[in-house]
Amino acid sequence: MGEQEICRCSGIRYCKHCIDSDRVQAVIKENALLTKSADVISKQYGVERTSSCSFAVVGPSRFSLCPHCNTVFPMINEVLKNCEDHKTLVPVSDINLEGLFVVPEAVSVSEEKELIDFFDNPSPFPPWKLSQSGRRKQDFGPKANFKKQKLKPSDLPGMPKQLKKILEKISFLVEQQTKKEYCIVEASVLEYTRESNSSIDPHVDDTWVWGNRIAGLNMLEDTIMTFINSEEKAVDLYIPRGAFFLLSDESRYNWMHGIRLNNIKNRRVSITFRELSEKLDVSSEVVEYIKKMSLTFV
Repeated sequence: MGEQEICRCSGIRYCKHCIDSDRVQAVIKENALLTKSADVISKQYGVERTSSCSFAVVGPSRFSLCPHCNTVFPMINEVLKNCEDHKTLVPVSDINLEGLFVVPEAVSVSEEKELIDFFDNPSPFPPWKLSQSGRRKQDFGPKANFKKQKLKPSDLPGMPKQLKKILEKISFLVEQQTKKEYCIVEASVLEYTRESNSSIDPHVDDTWVWGNRIAGLNMLEDTIMTFINSEEKAVDLYIPRGAFFLLSDESRYNWMHGIRLNNIKNRRVSITFRELSEKLDVSSEVVEYIKKMSLTFV
């Protein structure tokens, strides 16, 4: 089987099938011209926008954000999991990830199993398809061409009925945190495995089409998400299995987020939930139809 059939990686992205290639080794050894984190963040609204950078240009994480009190502390030995872990540490006052929230136990083990069973056998919806960086994906929602800034409705007749319960729950959790209605138009599902050397590069979710609030659901295993700002300060966040997390405001726009390869231990599946941008330059008819389809379950 050739690389083209088992690997979709290009640019800075890589997986187990292409890690030894000249392209990837140039990235890892920083012999290639690599985008810096400051450029990703500062240029995200312009024509030169790039969505991500490589972890190769990011140093080790020297800070950790407590998922319970949303306070940043120096990284001593390992990521903070609760307030007990930082009782002897001094907070870092000049680092703030405003708008970032973690809610543990958003789904039970049985609810998680129902979702995973559906994703592994989603018929009549399309099955898993190969993505970059050793991941597989399933997308439910509109089709966006980010380079041309074009948006059109999905070819699917609506959202899967198997997602209705979780979409309603996530909408409620986001509205609870932000005090504003949250209309989910896209559910993007990603699968990570250690066997495939899965990861996701530090990135900022597209600002042209997606709104201020990016929600997520972490399933099958605990994970550590890394946030990087324009000064290349890296902050690790522990997200337990079954937790809901939300990026908005400063944490959404002024920080990239990604998951390092060594923080994927087994199989992890995540769902990212997105709303449309309030400044989206698309006809109102298209927007209304997309919203209507997001509330139609089949």
